[in-house]
Amino acid sequence: MKKLSTYLFLILFSFSAPSFADDIRDYQIEGMSIGDSLLDYYSENYIKNNFGKWYDDKFHQLLLDDEKYETYENVVVSFNPKDKKYLIVSISGSINYGKNINQCYKDQDKIDKIFSELFEFSERRINVLDKGSYGPENGDTNSKQIVYELNKGTAVIDCLDWDQKFKLDFNDRILISIDNKKFREWLIKNTQ
Repeated sequence: MKKLSTYLFLILFSFSAPSFADDIRDYQIEGMSIGDSLLDYYSENYIKNNFGKWYDDKFHQLLLDDEKYETYENVVVSFNPKDKKYLIVSISGSINYGKNINQCYKDQDKIDKIFSELFEFSERRINVLDKGSYGPENGDTNSKQIVYELNKGTAVIDCLDWDQKFKLDFNDRILISIDNKKFREWLIKNTQ
């Protein structure tokens, strides 16, 4: 498992001057930002052959497992499939914790302290999705999200506590996500 550290998050999320702290496009996950074209990183053929229709026809996701990633084990990017430039509207990096949700929560607290400084003028809230909120087929899976609302999007630190009996045998994990405003609004409206 890649070690999550406060220093990596300082490097990843501190390129911006405080005056630009609310512009979500200034932040990167594994070198990619909101508004970047996926074509700058992957061929159109690769994108078309590997995306998942996890959200319907409005947005698609591409799961990227790349050994070159320095911090995350995998990255998920979302985009509008009708957009010929494949502009990124959401990007998430995840790290696996096995069955150790308590370590995930400790790292979430560390990252939250950094985010609270980076996004000091943003609204912050905690969402707890109770056990079973991912549907009965996923058992008692739950989530604790710390969400920062920015002018042009959101930054989210999410610890996923997967049910031990979950049929796909997922492990507990942390997701660090940045979403543009339009995608986040659509996601909230269509996943509740």
